[in-house]
Amino acid sequence: MKSNLDTKAYGSIRKTKRWGTCGVILGLAALMGTAQIAQADEVTDATPAAVANTASNLKDSQSAPTAENQAAIQQANQAEGSVSLSNNTGTLEEAVAKAQAEGVNVVKDATVDKGVTTNLEATQQAQSEIAAAQNEQKKQIDQTTSAYVSQKKEQKQVADTAIANNNAIRAENQALQAAYEQANDAAEKTQEELKKTKEAVKKEFPDAKITETTKSITVDPNSKASYDQYKQAVAAVQNANQQAVADHAAKVKKDAQELAERNKKAEQKLLDKNKEIEAENQKIIDDQKRYEKELAEAEKNKAKDGYASEVIKKFLIFGRENTKNARLVSVSGVEYASIKKVDSLPGDWTKQLRQNWDSSITSDPSQARRAGNGQIYGRIPSGGTAVARYEGLDASYDGKKIVAVEYRYTPKSPYKVNAHFENDPIRTISIGHDQVDKDIEVEMEVRYYGEDGKEILPEKGKPFTFSAASMNSYGEGTSHVEFVRLSSGNKFIPINGSYVKQHGDLLYSKTNLEDGTVGAWDSSESPRAYIGAGIISAEGRIKFSFGVKVNGQNGTPSEWFAFNTDFATTTVTPPSPNKVRPTPPFTPETPKPSELNLQTVALPPKPQPKPEEKVPGKPQPPTVHYNDYKLSAQPQIKKSVQNADDVDVDGKYVAKNSLNKWILNVEALPAGRPKTTSLMAVDPTPSGFKPEVDLIKKDNPNWDIAFDQNNKLTLKATESLLKAVNGDLSKAYKIAPFVYWGRPQNDAADYVNGFELVVNGGKDEGGYTRKSNIVKISTPGKKNPDPNNPNDPKNPDPTKPNTPKDPNRTAIQPEKHNYNAEGKIVDGKAMAPEATNHYVSKMTNLPYKGDQSAKEAIQRGFGFIEDYPDEAVNPLESQFKVRDAEGKEVNGLKMYHVLSKDSLTGSLKKMVEDSGISPTGAFYMWVAEKPEEFYQAYVKKGMDLYFHTPMRNKAGFTGEYKNQVHQIQFGNGYYSNIVKNHVSIPKPDKVNKDKAGVVINGKTLTPDTVNYYEVKLDYSKYKGIEPDQSFIKKGFFGVDDYPEEALDIDQSGIQMLDEDGKEVKGLSSKIYSNLKEAPESVQEAFKAKNKEPKGAIQVFSADDPEAFFESYVKTGKVVTLRVPMKIKEDFAKKGGEYKNTAYQIDFGQLYETPTVVNQVPKPEPKPDPKPEPKPEPKPEPKPEPKPEPKPEPKPEPKPQPKPEPKTPIQEVQKVDSVATLPETGDHASAELLLAGLAMAGAAGLVYGKRKKKEA
Repeated sequence: MKSNLDTKAYGSIRKTKRWGTCGVILGLAALMGTAQIAQADEVTDATPAAVANTASNLKDSQSAPTAENQAAIQQANQAEGSVSLSNNTGTLEEAVAKAQAEGVNVVKDATVDKGVTTNLEATQQAQSEIAAAQNEQKKQIDQTTSAYVSQKKEQKQVADTAIANNNAIRAENQALQAAYEQANDAAEKTQEELKKTKEAVKKEFPDAKITETTKSITVDPNSKASYDQYKQAVAAVQNANQQAVADHAAKVKKDAQELAERNKKAEQKLLDKNKEIEAENQKIIDDQKRYEKELAEAEKNKAKDGYASEVIKKFLIFGRENTKNARLVSVSGVEYASIKKVDSLPGDWTKQLRQNWDSSITSDPSQARRAGNGQIYGRIPSGGTAVARYEGLDASYDGKKIVAVEYRYTPKSPYKVNAHFENDPIRTISIGHDQVDKDIEVEMEVRYYGEDGKEILPEKGKPFTFSAASMNSYGEGTSHVEFVRLSSGNKFIPINGSYVKQHGDLLYSKTNLEDGTVGAWDSSESPRAYIGAGIISAEGRIKFSFGVKVNGQNGTPSEWFAFNTDFATTTVTPPSPNKVRPTPPFTPETPKPSELNLQTVALPPKPQPKPEEKVPGKPQPPTVHYNDYKLSAQPQIKKSVQNADDVDVDGKYVAKNSLNKWILNVEALPAGRPKTTSLMAVDPTPSGFKPEVDLIKKDNPNWDIAFDQNNKLTLKATESLLKAVNGDLSKAYKIAPFVYWGRPQNDAADYVNGFELVVNGGKDEGGYTRKSNIVKISTPGKKNPDPNNPNDPKNPDPTKPNTPKDPNRTAIQPEKHNYNAEGKIVDGKAMAPEATNHYVSKMTNLPYKGDQSAKEAIQRGFGFIEDYPDEAVNPLESQFKVRDAEGKEVNGLKMYHVLSKDSLTGSLKKMVEDSGISPTGAFYMWVAEKPEEFYQAYVKKGMDLYFHTPMRNKAGFTGEYKNQVHQIQFGNGYYSNIVKNHVSIPKPDKVNKDKAGVVINGKTLTPDTVNYYEVKLDYSKYKGIEPDQSFIKKGFFGVDDYPEEALDIDQSGIQMLDEDGKEVKGLSSKIYSNLKEAPESVQEAFKAKNKEPKGAIQVFSADDPEAFFESYVKTGKVVTLRVPMKIKEDFAKKGGEYKNTAYQIDFGQLYETPTVVNQVPKPEPKPDPKPEPKPEPKPEPKPEPKPEPKPEPKPEPKPQPKPEPKTPIQEVQKVDSVATLPETGDHASAELLLAGLAMAGAAGLVYGKRKKKEA
C-alpha cells in the first residue's frame, strides 16, 4: 500500500509517526450533530430501549446498594453513647488531704457536668477549663490551710495569759448568780399561777378570749439590787391579774343583759321595714295596673283629636318638673356677647337677635351672663358648634337617673347665629341673625349623662320621645314658618287634629296658625296646644335641626325653641321597672366572746458577771470547697476519598477501575479516656466497588481485616494497636487513618459511603458508636432511566440522573458513520463498486469532563481502534485525519497499522487485552504517546475527537461489509455502533424476441425475421445509493455491440422503457463505427476491463447524469432498451450465425450481458444437372425438433403489436425454458448455459456461493 505517511514496520505492526497534510475533514459537523447512534435509515446491530452498555471490559452495571450501605447514608453523622473522661486530680487531692490534717473543713460539692463533646477541639477545650478550675481550687485550699496554721499558733500565746487573770474574777460572779436565781424562781412561780388562772376562767366562760401581755421589767444583769427590784415587780403583776379576773366576770354578766335588749329592738325594726317593703310592693302592683289602664285608654283615644295617632310609651322623663332645679353651668364654642351692649340695641329681644352683634362681642365670659335669670349671650360661628351643659337634673330614662345634659348647636346656614342660651334646659335657646330674607337653621344634638358620668342612650325598643311644640307658622310660603328637620333614625308621630305634618324630612304647618282662624292654642296650658305640635321618636342619640323659613320675603328671622317631654297629648308612662321584693326574716345577734387580758412576766435575763479575760479558743476551722468534674466525649470521625495521587475527589468523577482510597480518619482519642477493650470499624462498601485487599493489608498493619459476601469491611484493632491506645491514658492518642483501597467497577455509577466506629462494644455495653459523614465518587456514563422518575428530554431536570446539563452523565460510546464526499450519511446504504467510504468516528471524551482520576489510571492509557473490513476495503491511509471538536488537529497520538491482534506485543498487547476489545483481522490503532499530556489536553476537558478514515471498496468485492471502532479510556474498552454497507453488482441482460414477444435466443431465423433485442439495464442494486458526485458525473451508459455485418438497426423503432412501461426520459442513442469514436467514459470502462467491441456499437447515454441518477438509478429502476434489427439482405443470401452482446456502464464500471446467438439458414446448393434419385438422408438434421410449440398463440392479431409495459419484465422469468434447447450445437448450448447462470446469479445463487467462498 502506498502512503505519504512515514510508516515503520515492527513485525506485523506498522507504526505511523506523523500525519499527512492532504485531504479534507468530512462529516465533522454532521457527526457532532447526531444525537442518536442509529438514524432512521441506518442499520445497526441493536437498538435497546435502555442505555446501551458499550463496555468491552467490566461490563456489569452497578447493582442496588445493600441495606447496610443505605442505612449508613441515612444515619450519617449520628452518635450513640459516649466515653467518660477522667480528670487528673492528683495534686488537688494532696491539697485536700493536707487541709483535712490541719483541721480545715473540706466540703466536696456536687460534680459539675461539662456535657458531651463531639470533637477533639471541644474536648481539649473542656479539659483545659477543668484543669484551670482544679488548679484554682488547689490554690484556694493551700492558701486557706496556710492561714489557718498561722492563726492556731497566735491563739495559743494569747490564751495562756488570759487563763491566769480569770481565776480572781470567778468568785465575784458567784454572788451575782445567786441573786439571779431567786428572781428567776419568782418569775417562774408567777407564770405557773397564770396558767392555772386561765384554766379556771375557761372552765367558767368557755367562749372567753384570753390574751396575754408581757410586763416589761428592766433588769441590769450586772446588779444584785436590780434583781431584787425585779422580784417586787413580779408580785405587783400577780395582784393585777387577780383583779382582772374579777372584773371580767362582772362584765360578762352586763354584756348578756345588753345583748337581749338589742335583739328585741332589732326585731321590731325589721318588722317595721318589712311593712315598708310590702307598701312599696303594693305601689309597684298598683303602678302596673295604672299602666295597663292608661294603655287601654290610649288605645281607645288614639283616633281622637289631641291624641297621638299611636300609643306612646314615655321612657324618657324630661319635663318642667324634672328640670326645675337645673342650671346652665357652661357654654363653649361661641363668641361671647356683652349683655349690656346687646340690651342697648333697639327693639325687644326678638329684634335684638336679628341685628349685627359685632360691636357686642367680648372676651370676658362674665359679661355674657345675665345676673337675674342666668342666660348666657353668645354668637355661634358658621361651621362651629356650641356646647351648652346643664346640671342638677332630676330626669330619668327607664328608671335610670339623668343628672346632666349637653346640647350641641351647629348652624346649618352659612353665617353666624346670635343666641340666648337659656338657664332652663327645657327652654333651651333663642336664635336669630341679621341676614335679610335668609332662612335660619341650627342642628341640635342632645346627650344625657347618668350618675356614673356615662352617656345614656336608648335601648332597643325603648326610644327617646320628645315634643316638637309651639311651631308657629304664617302659612306655606310666608315670611315666618317654624320647622323641625328630622335626622336619620328619627320618627315623626303625628297628633290627631294637629296642623304640623311631615313634608319630606321637615315638620311644619302649611296652614296659617296666627290669624285666629284656628283659635287660641299657643300656650302650654291650652287644651288645644296640640294644633301646633308633634312628637318625635329617636332610636339613638337625639339629633335634629330647627329653624325658620322666610321664603325670600323681606325680614330677618328669630326663634325661641323649647325642648322637653311635656307632650301636648296623652301619653302612656311605662310602669316602674322596680320588681316586687321579698320580706327578709329576723336573725338575732349572737353574743361575742368575752375578752380577758392577763399579764405575764418574762424570765429575768441571765446575769452578766464580770467577764473573765477572754481566753481565745482555737480559731474556727475554715471551710473550703472543691468539686469533681464530669466530661464525656464522642470523638469525631471523618471519611474522605482520594485518588491514588492523594487528591480529594469527594463529589467528583473518576474513571472506572481507577485506584481510589476511602480514608477512615478517627480524631485523636482524648486524654483521660477509659481503657479501650475493643475498637472496631465497619464500612458497608458501595455496590460495585472492588477492594484491593493486598494494598489494604499493606497500609493498615494494625487492623484485622475481614470482608463479607457483600464486601462489607469489618476492622478490628490488633492487640498491638490496643496496647498503644492504652499506653498512656492521660494523653491524647491519634490512631493512624485507615486507608481502604479499591476500584469502581461500573460505568455510570455513584459510590456513596460512610463508616461506623464502635468503641468498647457500643452504647449497650457502655461504649459508644459514631457514624461518619458521607462521601461520594462517581464514574462517568449515562445512567439507565428510572421508570418511576423518567427524565423528559424536552424538559430537562438537573436533579435527574441524565440531564443534558451534566456532561458526565452522557453515554460513553464511540460513534461511527459513513459519509459520501458531500458529507451525507450513507450508513446502511448501497455503495458503488470501488467507491470511497468517508468514515468519520468519534472518540467520546465528554463524559470525562472535569475527571479527577489519578496518574495510575491515566497511565493505563488511551487508544482508538479502527476495526475495518480488510476483505472489502482498502484504507486510504494518506488521507487519515484526527481533529478535535473545534476542528483543530489532534496532537499526541501515534498510529499503528496492526495486521493481526495476535501480532501485538508488549504494552500494546496488554492495553488491548485488558480493555476486552477483540478486533478481527487487520486494524488501525491510535495510542496516546504521553497519556498524561493527552489526558489534560482532551479527556479532562471533555473534548471529543473525530477520526477521518476514508477507505475505498476493493475491486471485485460484492456483498455486505461492516465497520466498527473501539476506544480505550483509562485502559477500559468501549465499542461503537456498527456501520453496515453493501456492494451489489448489477446484472444487465439481453434477449432476442420476435414480433409477438416470444424469446428467440438461439433460434434459426428466416431472412425476413425482425430481431427485437431487449437490453435490461439493471439499477435495482443501487436503490437508495448516495455515491460521490464525482461517480455520478462519470455517466450512465448502455452499449450494444450488435452484429453490423448481419443486421441493420431500425432507429425509428427503438423504445426505452422503465419497469412500469413508461418512457425513459433523458436517454439518447447514437451509433459509433468503433470504440475510439465513443465517449471517453465508455472507452475508459472498456479499457479497465480489457474488453474491445467487435466493430460498430450503439451507445445509449444519459443526457444529464445527475437527473438520470435521481430518477432511475437511486430509485432502483430496471430500464429496458428495445432495439429492432433487420437481417441484411446480403447476409440472408449467404446465411450463417450472428451474435449480439450488450454492456451496462455505471459509475465508470463495465458489466456485460449474456451473448445472444441466432442463425440464418444457408441457401440450398444448386442441383446437379442430373436428377438425384435419392435425397440426403438428413436434409435437415433436426434443426427444430420442437420448432417453438407456441411461437404465435395469436398469429399477429395486430399489424404493429405494442406489448404491455410489464410484459418484457414478466417474460424474463421464462428464460429458463430456453435452456432445454441444446440441438443448435455445442456452442449455442454453452451460451445458453452462461445466460442461465447469469439469471441464477441475479436471483442470488451465484452470490451465495461467492459469499461462502469469501467467508
